[in-house]
Amino acid sequence: MMKSKHLFSVIFTLLVVGSLPQSHAERWLQVSCGVTGGPPDEIDDPANNVPEGQIGIPVGATKGVMTRWQTPGYAIPPGSCQLTQDPSIAEGRTWLEPYALNGTRVCAVPTAMFQAGLECSTCYEVTYTGEKATNPGRAGKAIVQVINHGDIRGFDCQPEVFQEITGNSVGGIFPIYFKRVDCIFTPPTVVVLTGNNVFYTKVLVAGGHMGVKAVSMTLGGKRFNLTRVSGATWGTKLEGKSGATSFSLTYRDGTVETVTGCFDGKWPVATSSQCS
Repeated sequence: MMKSKHLFSVIFTLLVVGSLPQSHAERWLQVSCGVTGGPPDEIDDPANNVPEGQIGIPVGATKGVMTRWQTPGYAIPPGSCQLTQDPSIAEGRTWLEPYALNGTRVCAVPTAMFQAGLECSTCYEVTYTGEKATNPGRAGKAIVQVINHGDIRGFDCQPEVFQEITGNSVGGIFPIYFKRVDCIFTPPTVVVLTGNNVFYTKVLVAGGHMGVKAVSMTLGGKRFNLTRVSGATWGTKLEGKSGATSFSLTYRDGTVETVTGCFDGKWPVATSSQCS
């Protein structure tokens, strides 16, 4: 029994730190936790508390794994999308209200899935059906928003929403199903992160109903197409122009939102200035 527990601890540590290849991780989950590519079987392990199948697998969902993002104690979790950093929220943070400020329902995703920032502000319904996992749990689900990424194997979620989904307050590796959904709509907002500069700007694009795939800025009657800097931030050279400013935001589903009448018709403006 002690040998089995020691082996479990070693494998779990390797999975979390990324030293165990993905194929090995999947094989271990299949053998040790009963995770397969097909529909899950009913569980007879009483440690999971809830029989498998109490929550069905959502149509169109993809199977993956979820771990706990080990950053308890942050009022608002940091993240590479830059949606939560101080300069971004100094003048307001409406885009954080539905998820980051409501049960801390935010997660990180693997670097490959992150797509250089396209996943920023994207929402997923994450479901744990009750399948056997590394730790005890019970079936549950929640809608989460992506605010970060890293060298991880799946969804790495804040402790609050991890517990909401799995019933587990400690951690572990849980097989889950995830499906992209629209976020609760918040006003599309542009935040200036490189201010008081007529030659260059970097802005944060937040809000709306999902991640953004293209951004343009009209300044003094001329349109500038911005390029993604990192996460949910975009930048462009401005050729020393000033005047009335507006933005066009194209979301990953092709819908377009315009943000007009910005900054009382003035440019440049200070860092952290917002328009929505």
